[in-house]
Amino acid sequence: MNSKTEIYQLCPHSGYLMHSYLIKTPNNKIIIIDGGNNYYMEKMYLPHAIRAVLGLKENEYFEIEALFLSHGHIDHYGEFIMMMKEYDQNSNYKINNFYFDFPDFENSNYDKSDYSLENLALLKDAFDIYMKVNNIKVEGRYFDALNGAIINKKAVEKGLSFNIDGVIFDILQTWDDNDDMINGNSLIMKVYEEHKKGRKCLFLNDASVGAGKRLLNTCKDKLKSDIVQISHHGQAGVDKEVYFAIDATVRLWPTTIWLWKDHKIWNVDETRGWFGIEENNYTENDILACNYKEYPKDYTSVSDWKSCVDFMKISL
Repeated sequence: MNSKTEIYQLCPHSGYLMHSYLIKTPNNKIIIIDGGNNYYMEKMYLPHAIRAVLGLKENEYFEIEALFLSHGHIDHYGEFIMMMKEYDQNSNYKINNFYFDFPDFENSNYDKSDYSLENLALLKDAFDIYMKVNNIKVEGRYFDALNGAIINKKAVEKGLSFNIDGVIFDILQTWDDNDDMINGNSLIMKVYEEHKKGRKCLFLNDASVGAGKRLLNTCKDKLKSDIVQISHHGQAGVDKEVYFAIDATVRLWPTTIWLWKDHKIWNVDETRGWFGIEENNYTENDILACNYKEYPKDYTSVSDWKSCVDFMKISL
């Protein structure tokens, strides 16, 4: 391998509640975990951030080798919708593989307040645009053809793993019929280099307390990692027993400044307490998306991303 695998916890602004991870392999393959944005972003940011990471110019062509969508909340898939709004035969980017496993929300017992069928419809439309532009032939909707086709409960139980340019993605958990909230069916994955000499990173995405208990019951001996992505932006995610089993020394916090500083509504204080840190007293091993030295002044500018994206980087 030419160099280390790099993980970027992307964030266009300290106040944006979102979840966006870009992984660059030693041979410059790009993998995205969610890459989501929230409703307050008017334009896409991800293509510009990718070009900055790859050292490309504005509008220069690139490919995403794999896009993982963890679960059915728009702050995790909204960026793909944004990208497809402008996607056509002349677009200067392509996504080679999609991996996701969503339950059937429309015919489920999930709390109706926990998801949006309107947002899901936008996601399905986005996949149909991609299918049409790339002349992909499937019966019905492209979302339905892809959903759970590779990542599913049976495959995960057998030990589903992807090797993308020497970087391993072990899928430890997907949704379950017993989940009662959408966050509970987040994909959980462990990422590390094939030679296994580097660090291991566990992505919990938005896994809930219930999902964490299920993870401990099925995968406790597989959880130990050097780096952990803190679940659900730092609040109302998995419980402390999960983090103790992971036993990571580095923590990735996809957390906004207003969430990090809140002491009344959200329970980030409790999560911080499990690691013995406080709002203004944490170590360099706590990587806060809301506390980077610099953010892009214009998140649609490659040059602006180039000036700050290294502050969002950690190596395996």
